[in-house]
Amino acid sequence: MNIFTSALLSLLPKRYRALFTSYAIPCEGALVSGIFQTFASLGLLFRGYYAYINARMAQLPTEALLKAGENNGESAIMLVGPLLVLEYILHFTTILLLFMVIEGAVRVIAAVGAKETLPDLPLFLLAKLHSRIDAESDERSLGARLRDEIHIDPAGMSLEIKSCRPKQWNQLTTVSHDGQLYELVSEQKAPAPRPFVYLLRKKPPTAVIRGIYAYDPDEALQTK
Repeated sequence: MNIFTSALLSLLPKRYRALFTSYAIPCEGALVSGIFQTFASLGLLFRGYYAYINARMAQLPTEALLKAGENNGESAIMLVGPLLVLEYILHFTTILLLFMVIEGAVRVIAAVGAKETLPDLPLFLLAKLHSRIDAESDERSLGARLRDEIHIDPAGMSLEIKSCRPKQWNQLTTVSHDGQLYELVSEQKAPAPRPFVYLLRKKPPTAVIRGIYAYDPDEALQTK
């Protein structure tokens, strides 16, 4: 991946980067795009400042400035400059450019100091909103939240759990329930309202335990 492509992709949050590449974006891409963003924004900021000040000064009557100087001294004329600067800073375009300067500098510092690729903040917030909308849509599609159904075989060697929500379990997960330890055997699909079925078996005493998941049949009722 060349540096130009890396610089462009570094602006995107991970959610949107995945649409273009499955590879990690090197921090050098964020460094280049951050430097360009900072200096380009600074250039536009100063260019706009001089153009704005010249235009505003041309609009001020010379006679009014001279009269103000005669009545209030040089301080009245000197006050015009800071007021015009403040007026320029309060413009929307100026605020946007100042934000881009600061954001670019932060991205450069993160790339150099922490070797981290920070995306563009507005795009990051958009991705967060996108994820939130998707999560709410998925939540509605899964239906009402219900307590898990549990079936234990008479010998107590296996466990079947039917849930209305998926669980982040895999073959390395050790599930603790009612004082016993189980491991995942398989996952199956079932009709609603509990379409997620997990088959577990009692964990052998000699098996390696990499972490214990304390299972609660009511956990599906809890919204995140």
